[in-house]
Amino acid sequence: MSVTSGSIRTASLAETLRMLVNGSQTGYLKIREGEQEGFLAMENGTIVNARIGATVALHALFQFVGWREASFDFHERPLPVDLSRDLAVYEPQVLIEGVAFKEDELNLLQQAIPPFDSMPHYTGGESLGSVEATPADLGLLSLADGHRTVQEIAEMVNLSPLEIARTLARFRLAGVLELVYPKKVRVKSAMAATG
Repeated sequence: MSVTSGSIRTASLAETLRMLVNGSQTGYLKIREGEQEGFLAMENGTIVNARIGATVALHALFQFVGWREASFDFHERPLPVDLSRDLAVYEPQVLIEGVAFKEDELNLLQQAIPPFDSMPHYTGGESLGSVEATPADLGLLSLADGHRTVQEIAEMVNLSPLEIARTLARFRLAGVLELVYPKKVRVKSAMAATG
């Protein structure tokens, strides 16, 4: 399917790239979210370049994945001869699969983010070694004792609750963290279930 210049309405970056690659497109895919803007350059269906400010190539491509509310505008035009073609060394399908994998990973992470009123409880386990974590991230586990909410942990370490929740979500996905809810939330849930 060929795409002429204009807005593209798709659910994901991977889907958009697949459409442009399969249509053997040449031009620029402008990607915008809020005040942020970047582009992907395509040449005959090959993804040749990506840029967000000073960030280029693979780093820029995978940074776009985190732009959950992005808009896509394709501008069909020839590329300048002197444009860097760093991404042309990769098969387009490999890049698309990488983007799709990152999108799936991000969706799982979003689903695992604990509510701010939940009380994370570190349960331990061998799978902790599979989580990429900084010493500060690991320090959060000592605060995840099943008695403090995500909000309270955030206040203790002077970070936003969302930052804490995202970090704890990685441990939750690894199976070393479970959620405990305050008694009033458990009672409401039980009442709703018997409803």
